[in-house]
Amino acid sequence: MNITGQRLRLLREERKWSQEAVAQKLGISRTAYNKYESGAIQPVRKIKELAAIFDVSADYILGGVDDVAAEPGTVPKVHRQMRKYMDLSDNGREIVDITLDAVYEREERQGTLSDGEM
Repeated sequence: MNITGQRLRLLREERKWSQEAVAQKLGISRTAYNKYESGAIQPVRKIKELAAIFDVSADYILGGVDDVAAEPGTVPKVHRQMRKYMDLSDNGREIVDITLDAVYEREERQGTLSDGEM
């Protein structure tokens, strides 16, 4: 098991989540998630989602830093919101997506998007 796998397992166990629960949040199979924890594959495409789900930095998961940036007040709002989004049902996510798209389009038409626009 590599550092990434060790940290994913620790983060999951601290929250008392099953591999199945984390896999479901990611939209992948339990077998695929198990490969992340075992070190068989790196979670390259899912690293941002994993960081949001566990409220830590991607650098922490990948072993680049040893500090867990998940102490109260240190996780950016966007990560907390992403975690909430990932916890929603498919129907809940669809409602959020529709709402976000509508608000974004309205602000785009009005020219009121912030500098961080996509």
